[in-house]
Amino acid sequence: MALFRLAFTPAIALMNRLKYPQKFLLISLVFILPLALVLNFLITELDSRIKFTQKEIYGNTYLRPINQLWQNIPLRQFYLQQQFYKDSLTIGEITVTEELSKIEANIADEFSKLTELDTQMGEVLRTNNKLKDLKFRWQSVLNSQEFLGFRNHDLLLEEINAFRRHIVDFSNLILDPDLDTYYLMDAIAFKLPEMQKLLYKMRRTQLEIAFKQTISDENRALLISLVSLLSDHNQDLGNNLERSFNNSSQNQLRKNLGVRLRNFLVNISEINSYSSQLSTQNDASAFNDNSFNLEIEATLASSFKFWDDVSENLNILLERRMRGFQERKQFILIFVAVILVTVIYLFVGFYLSVMRTVQQLDMAAKQMTDGGAALTRIDSRDELSMVVRAFNSVAAALRESEQKYRGIFENSVDGIFQTSVDGKYISVNPALAKIYGYESVEQMLSMVTSIANDVYVDRDRRHAFQQLMEVNDTLTGFESEVYKRDGSTIWISENVRAFRDGDGKIIYYEGTVEDITQRKDAEIALEIANHHIIALNNRLKEENLRMSSELEVTRRFQEMILPKEQELSEILGLEIAGFMEPAAEVGGDYYDVLQQNGKIKIGIGDVTGHGLESGMLMIMVQTAVRTLLQNEENDPVRFLDTLNRTIYGNIQRMASNKNLSLALLDYEHGLLTLSGQHEEMIIVRQNGELERFDTIDLGFPIGLEEEIGDFLDKKEMRLYTGDVVVLYTDGISEAENEQRQMYGIDRLCEVICASASGSAHDIRQAVIDDLRSHIGSQKVYDDITLLVIKQR
Repeated sequence: MALFRLAFTPAIALMNRLKYPQKFLLISLVFILPLALVLNFLITELDSRIKFTQKEIYGNTYLRPINQLWQNIPLRQFYLQQQFYKDSLTIGEITVTEELSKIEANIADEFSKLTELDTQMGEVLRTNNKLKDLKFRWQSVLNSQEFLGFRNHDLLLEEINAFRRHIVDFSNLILDPDLDTYYLMDAIAFKLPEMQKLLYKMRRTQLEIAFKQTISDENRALLISLVSLLSDHNQDLGNNLERSFNNSSQNQLRKNLGVRLRNFLVNISEINSYSSQLSTQNDASAFNDNSFNLEIEATLASSFKFWDDVSENLNILLERRMRGFQERKQFILIFVAVILVTVIYLFVGFYLSVMRTVQQLDMAAKQMTDGGAALTRIDSRDELSMVVRAFNSVAAALRESEQKYRGIFENSVDGIFQTSVDGKYISVNPALAKIYGYESVEQMLSMVTSIANDVYVDRDRRHAFQQLMEVNDTLTGFESEVYKRDGSTIWISENVRAFRDGDGKIIYYEGTVEDITQRKDAEIALEIANHHIIALNNRLKEENLRMSSELEVTRRFQEMILPKEQELSEILGLEIAGFMEPAAEVGGDYYDVLQQNGKIKIGIGDVTGHGLESGMLMIMVQTAVRTLLQNEENDPVRFLDTLNRTIYGNIQRMASNKNLSLALLDYEHGLLTLSGQHEEMIIVRQNGELERFDTIDLGFPIGLEEEIGDFLDKKEMRLYTGDVVVLYTDGISEAENEQRQMYGIDRLCEVICASASGSAHDIRQAVIDDLRSHIGSQKVYDDITLLVIKQR
């Protein structure tokens, strides 16, 4: 509480120097300034969202005439292509000139709409120059008199697509935060235009095949590609719009677009199905079918109608959102204005009420000073009225103070005392007599004649108490062991203050006593427990030292049974370099290179987990492999089957859940036989060709099941001079850096290929150096084992 008051001392000092109008003004400023700042941030955010949504509406509006251009310009291109092919196609008579005039009139109308829109929105969407370029390109196409003039439309269509993308980028249509409008924007900006483009290509391809009366491989491949792309876009469109329906706050989207979407998706699927059938036929006459041409035309028309429907629903959602932002902004402004008016009204009323109360208090104070009645009538019930009531109760409080003090003294649950300087009790309350085991206050005062001798167990405790009181007028938490009346002892805590005369000499002491025996007993028990814990910690440290020594011996034993460089160098035909680094004191990885009667047996494995148990299993496997090799078991499948049954039996006896992946390689005169399930085996040929061998079908984890014979197989491959074989455990491929990115098999292959021209030792060192560079300061969580073999 004292710290609380100290913290508010500057504020109190400031308020004491100000009059009430100044206080109200200061407090109002403190409230209004942050409120204005927050309101400014909120209004700015709403304005930003309104501006963001307005740009989206602009973009959606601008895209409509662009979409119509994309409908009419390819249509003109198609009719020009028909005119070029008309002597060879059996598609009926058409009035090309009239149709072209109508299409060109529609295009001119859309360019007029674009010009009008650009006047309103061009500054916001930055479209002025791009629209001029587009008009110029259209005029060039319109004035073209080339024989194959329909092909000049492709560049114009590309510019329209680029123009569309520009509108999408600058109108925020790809940045919308709401899922319902986001997927509608995706449909009109990307999915539907791309599907229309594919339909036009399909239609032109069909017309070209019908004209040539033959279907080339290129045409067939193009049709297959168009069908595949159209199918993918069709599926994406359906899924995306379904997400838009599901995330719409109202069910209006599904009602407005659901049936049209299904019909459009079905039409696309039917065209795809028919196109797929046509692409498999060798007879080009099937492409003369006018019904297919009419179906594509109808689907194209429905796609543009569906585009308009989606755009219209998107515009409704955006306008509704912008109205919501505007209404929210208007509500906030009105709400804040009402609050400010209310606060000002209440502040004025509060000031007038305070001043009235102050005047009444002033009158009451004068009455008390003049000796008149101090009672005064105040209507207010706030804190200031309490001062008046305090004036009225001062006299009564003085008369009752003695009685209240006596009641507190007699009824307190804590012991209260007064003692003289020479160590005698002046007065005690009943609670103190009860604490010390006396039947009454009188009995205690009569029996305790010397506090130092009759109360304190330590005779010097009273002297220590007096020395402290000479220096300090107050003493808190003074703990002592004292006698009760029956001779038993308890612990007490005293809070005491000294009363001095005018010369500073202590007259007597006054204080309270609390029985703290239970707490002291608990402290003693806690101290004993701490001694026990310290002893247990020392014992645990000794056990840890012993265990660390045993683990160190096991780790060294693992290193001792690994193949030595001298052994590897004596192997004829092969250059071998190995590396193993455990993640803990004892690792679970295994590799070995053994030679028996001119044959080489190479093994690599990875026990699940790491630590002492995994290390012991690794040693068992190494011993079993050596034993089987000494017994001249040459068949790889039988070798692994026997090894598995041996290890499985030991694992069951140990009640362990460990197992391991194990791959064995048999080498003899350039022939390499691979068996067992482990990580991929990598071979880099002398010419730099990379081969990767998956071992998933060559074996089964060792020690997991008793019978694995049905899962075992082998694979043979021939090694030539300069070929490199690399075996590894997942401690390499799954090693992570500080960003939690794994090293990966692809990077391992790149390093091996880059260093394959060097010796086996050089390749090993290149991989390990690159791996350490990748890991950096990240902790290694798995054992790392690498074995490099190179054909001499």
